[in-house]
Amino acid sequence: MNTIQSFMIRRVSKDNYSQVMDFIIRLRKELFPMLSQEDVPKDLVCFEEYYHNQDDAALFAAFLLNGYVVGTIGVLPYDGRFNQLQQFYGNTNMAEIVKCYVDSNYRRLGIGTRLYKTALDFSRSAGYEDLYLHTHPFLPGAIPFWKAKGFRSRIVEDDPIWNTIHMDKKLV
Repeated sequence: MNTIQSFMIRRVSKDNYSQVMDFIIRLRKELFPMLSQEDVPKDLVCFEEYYHNQDDAALFAAFLLNGYVVGTIGVLPYDGRFNQLQQFYGNTNMAEIVKCYVDSNYRRLGIGTRLYKTALDFSRSAGYEDLYLHTHPFLPGAIPFWKAKGFRSRIVEDDPIWNTIHMDKKLV
């Protein structure tokens, strides 16, 4: 396990985009080996459209002093893509937490918590009332982390691969 040197959290911009994308792609391969690695998520392909050109969306990264990326978190407007959640999230102003990754060598050192606090502050300033995220039991430490941050499980899907857990939290 590495000891943490000082790190800073910055909003991802065109200047550090490729370095952050390399980190996210590497973590996706590590955490989701069952996914096609050729299919890059649309929000990463269209970074400017999703994160840079919107006032209510952002991608943040944690950088060590030497510039090495050790974590990320994103905030996007929740798009209602999960039909099974419509009864809960029909008319709410909700942000979705996405791409929350911390390098396995730097976990349990407070990076995830600082990233989350940055996303939380951003979400409040953007006027969101609620936060949504989904996670999976096979992601190391994810469920206890999010529960410790005040998220509650809304639906747990019974799927042999994903067992997706949909979680939310009120901001107001």
